[in-house]
Amino acid sequence: MDNLWNGFRCEEFTFEERKAIVVFPHDKTSNGKLALKTEYWNAFPDVEIRLLEQGFHLAYIKNKNRFATKEDCDIKARFVRHLAQTYALDERCVPVGMSLGGAHAVRFAGFYPELVSCLFLDAPVLSFSSYPGKFGSAECEPIWQYEFAKAYPGVKRYQLLNFDAHPVNMADTLIANRIPILMVYGTADESVIYEENGRLFEDAFEGTDLLTIIPAPGRAHHPHGLGEDNGKIVQFILDHCH
Repeated sequence: MDNLWNGFRCEEFTFEERKAIVVFPHDKTSNGKLALKTEYWNAFPDVEIRLLEQGFHLAYIKNKNRFATKEDCDIKARFVRHLAQTYALDERCVPVGMSLGGAHAVRFAGFYPELVSCLFLDAPVLSFSSYPGKFGSAECEPIWQYEFAKAYPGVKRYQLLNFDAHPVNMADTLIANRIPILMVYGTADESVIYEENGRLFEDAFEGTDLLTIIPAPGRAHHPHGLGEDNGKIVQFILDHCH
């Protein structure tokens, strides 16, 4: 079904029994590139709109849950390959991951590095020990109980010490495949705490030239992005999406 999304032609359909969306750049402007919003489809879309203006296609497929299970990563891979074949696009997409969407983006890139050109992460959840596994957090407790426990049945908090599905565990694979990453975070974020999440990537990528970090001074978890400076994000993607 065709529709409009922020002034761009949008097609909504079902892919493997899941809601799927693809948004098209304006006629004759396509650059053959694909951006994949990994979660929170309509949230803070300025960067995606700017990418559409640069000729990108934009896509989304609904996740089964917010915690980047292998099942959700696998269907993203099949979806990206389907879009590349259907619309003559580069198979190497740009995952756009905000918050838990960052967990999806990183895990997807780790499982399928051949399908990723670069990553844009904004306040990404990289450790489930921090979110939603932190004891004593009124925000985390219901998410742990009603969402995480369903995504990873039977996992207890003490087991998170050796849990292999933390997004940060994909760092070595991303480094080995030389996937460039732009990571933005708010210095006043009290939901996805940078020292417990993004800082882990700083440590993992130390000594490489693959990780670019832009702090947003005084910003809390929301709003995502850099506001008037979102052009910096778009330029990074353009520079690293070959």
